[in-house]
Amino acid sequence: MRHIIIIVFVCIIVCGCRTKKPVVSVPVESHTIIRERLVEVPIAADSALMTAYLECDSNFNVLLRRFDEQKSVKISTALNLDDNGKLSYKVVRVRDTVYIPARDSIVYKEIAIPVSVPIEVNQLTGFQHFQIWAGRCLLIIVAIGLFCMYLKVK
Repeated sequence: MRHIIIIVFVCIIVCGCRTKKPVVSVPVESHTIIRERLVEVPIAADSALMTAYLECDSNFNVLLRRFDEQKSVKISTALNLDDNGKLSYKVVRVRDTVYIPARDSIVYKEIAIPVSVPIEVNQLTGFQHFQIWAGRCLLIIVAIGLFCMYLKVK
Protein backbone atom coordinates (compact mmCIF):
# COMPACT_ATOMS: atom_id res chain seq x y z
CA MET A 1 0.00 0.00 0.00
CA ARG A 2 2.87 2.32 0.82
CA HIS A 3 4.42 1.84 -2.65
CA ILE A 4 1.13 2.69 -4.36
CA ILE A 5 0.88 5.97 -2.43
CA ILE A 6 4.44 6.91 -3.42
CA ILE A 7 3.79 6.09 -7.09
CA VAL A 8 0.56 8.15 -7.12
CA PHE A 9 2.33 11.04 -5.41
CA VAL A 10 5.20 11.00 -7.98
CA CYS A 11 2.69 10.84 -10.88
CA ILE A 12 0.83 13.87 -9.52
CA ILE A 13 4.08 15.86 -9.27
CA VAL A 14 5.33 14.88 -12.75
CA CYS A 15 2.01 15.57 -14.53
CA GLY A 16 1.99 19.21 -13.42
CA CYS A 17 5.28 20.00 -15.19
CA ARG A 18 3.95 20.52 -18.72
CA THR A 19 4.14 23.96 -20.29
CA LYS A 20 1.21 25.93 -21.56
CA LYS A 21 1.08 27.09 -25.17
CA PRO A 22 0.46 30.79 -25.89
CA VAL A 23 -3.16 31.75 -26.46
CA VAL A 24 -2.73 34.40 -29.17
CA SER A 25 0.03 34.74 -31.72
CA VAL A 26 1.04 38.35 -32.28
CA PRO A 27 2.20 39.46 -35.75
CA VAL A 28 5.68 40.99 -35.83
CA GLU A 29 6.90 43.38 -38.50
CA SER A 30 10.57 44.25 -38.73
CA HIS A 31 12.76 46.40 -40.91
CA THR A 32 16.54 46.82 -40.94
CA ILE A 33 18.57 50.00 -41.32
CA ILE A 34 22.14 49.50 -42.55
CA ARG A 35 24.62 52.32 -41.95
CA GLU A 36 28.10 52.36 -43.46
CA ARG A 37 30.92 54.21 -41.73
CA LEU A 38 34.70 54.35 -41.62
CA VAL A 39 36.50 53.09 -38.54
CA GLU A 40 39.94 54.49 -37.71
CA VAL A 41 42.47 51.80 -36.87
CA PRO A 42 44.94 52.75 -34.14
CA ILE A 43 48.57 52.62 -35.22
CA ALA A 44 51.36 51.70 -32.83
CA ALA A 45 53.34 54.56 -31.33
CA ASP A 46 56.58 55.57 -33.04
CA SER A 47 59.81 56.34 -31.22
CA ALA A 48 63.39 57.44 -31.81
CA LEU A 49 66.46 57.00 -29.58
CA MET A 50 69.83 58.68 -30.04
CA THR A 51 72.98 57.94 -28.05
CA ALA A 52 75.92 60.36 -28.49
CA TYR A 53 79.51 59.66 -27.41
CA LEU A 54 81.29 62.91 -26.49
CA GLU A 55 84.89 63.57 -25.36
CA CYS A 56 87.04 66.52 -24.41
CA ASP A 57 90.31 67.40 -26.12
CA SER A 58 93.36 68.99 -24.51
CA ASN A 59 91.91 72.51 -24.97
CA PHE A 60 88.73 71.51 -23.10
CA ASN A 61 86.63 71.53 -26.28
CA VAL A 62 83.80 69.01 -26.54
CA LEU A 63 84.08 66.70 -29.51
CA LEU A 64 81.44 64.37 -30.88
CA ARG A 65 83.15 60.99 -31.21
CA ARG A 66 80.22 59.05 -32.68
CA PHE A 67 76.47 58.61 -32.25
CA ASP A 68 74.03 55.73 -32.53
CA GLU A 69 70.43 56.11 -33.52
CA GLN A 70 67.51 53.70 -33.25
CA LYS A 71 64.13 54.57 -34.70
CA SER A 72 60.96 52.96 -35.93
CA VAL A 73 59.95 52.70 -39.58
CA LYS A 74 57.69 55.74 -39.83
CA ILE A 75 60.14 58.29 -38.41
CA SER A 76 62.72 60.31 -40.29
CA THR A 77 65.43 62.18 -38.38
CA ALA A 78 68.08 64.77 -39.16
CA LEU A 79 71.20 65.52 -37.08
CA ASN A 80 73.24 68.67 -37.78
CA LEU A 81 76.39 69.98 -36.07
CA ASP A 82 77.22 73.64 -36.88
CA ASP A 83 80.68 75.23 -36.84
CA ASN A 84 79.63 77.16 -33.74
CA GLY A 85 79.11 73.90 -31.85
CA LYS A 86 75.32 73.89 -32.06
CA LEU A 87 73.80 70.42 -32.27
CA SER A 88 70.29 70.23 -33.74
CA TYR A 89 68.29 67.05 -33.87
CA LYS A 90 65.02 67.03 -35.81
CA VAL A 91 62.41 64.26 -35.73
CA VAL A 92 59.66 64.11 -38.35
CA ARG A 93 56.87 61.62 -37.84
CA VAL A 94 55.21 60.41 -41.00
CA ARG A 95 51.50 60.30 -40.17
CA ASP A 96 49.59 57.48 -41.76
CA THR A 97 45.94 56.96 -40.87
CA VAL A 98 44.23 53.75 -41.83
CA TYR A 99 40.44 53.58 -42.17
CA ILE A 100 38.47 50.38 -42.57
CA PRO A 101 34.87 50.41 -43.83
CA ALA A 102 32.34 48.93 -41.41
CA ARG A 103 28.62 48.23 -41.67
CA ASP A 104 26.20 48.61 -38.78
CA SER A 105 22.73 47.15 -38.97
CA ILE A 106 19.88 48.10 -36.67
CA VAL A 107 16.79 45.89 -36.62
CA TYR A 108 13.51 47.52 -35.58
CA LYS A 109 10.67 45.16 -34.64
CA GLU A 110 7.18 46.58 -34.55
CA ILE A 111 4.68 44.50 -32.61
CA ALA A 112 1.04 45.09 -33.44
CA ILE A 113 -1.22 44.02 -30.54
CA PRO A 114 -4.90 43.73 -31.41
CA VAL A 115 -7.06 45.82 -29.09
CA SER A 116 -10.12 43.55 -29.03
CA VAL A 117 -8.32 40.29 -28.14
CA PRO A 118 -7.32 39.95 -24.48
CA ILE A 119 -4.09 38.06 -23.86
CA GLU A 120 -4.18 35.75 -20.86
CA VAL A 121 -0.86 34.74 -19.40
CA ASN A 122 0.01 32.09 -16.80
CA GLN A 123 -3.41 30.78 -15.81
CA LEU A 124 -3.54 27.52 -13.88
CA THR A 125 -5.42 24.55 -15.28
CA GLY A 126 -7.98 22.58 -13.27
CA PHE A 127 -5.52 19.74 -12.67
CA GLN A 128 -2.93 22.20 -11.33
CA HIS A 129 -5.54 23.58 -8.89
CA PHE A 130 -6.23 19.99 -7.79
CA GLN A 131 -2.49 19.41 -7.23
CA ILE A 132 -2.23 22.50 -5.05
CA TRP A 133 -5.26 21.46 -3.01
CA ALA A 134 -3.99 17.85 -2.65
CA GLY A 135 -0.53 19.06 -1.64
CA ARG A 136 -1.95 21.26 1.11
CA CYS A 137 -4.11 18.41 2.43
CA LEU A 138 -1.11 16.03 2.39
CA LEU A 139 1.01 18.59 4.23
CA ILE A 140 -1.66 18.94 6.96
CA ILE A 141 -1.96 15.14 7.31
CA VAL A 142 1.83 14.76 7.62
CA ALA A 143 1.99 17.54 10.23
CA ILE A 144 -0.81 15.93 12.29
CA GLY A 145 0.92 12.52 12.02
CA LEU A 146 4.23 13.94 13.22
CA PHE A 147 2.51 15.70 16.09
CA CYS A 148 0.78 12.44 17.15
CA MET A 149 4.10 10.56 16.99
CA TYR A 150 5.66 13.26 19.16
CA LEU A 151 2.90 12.90 21.75
CA LYS A 152 3.29 9.06 21.82
CA VAL A 153 7.03 9.34 22.42
CA LYS A 154 6.55 11.68 25.39
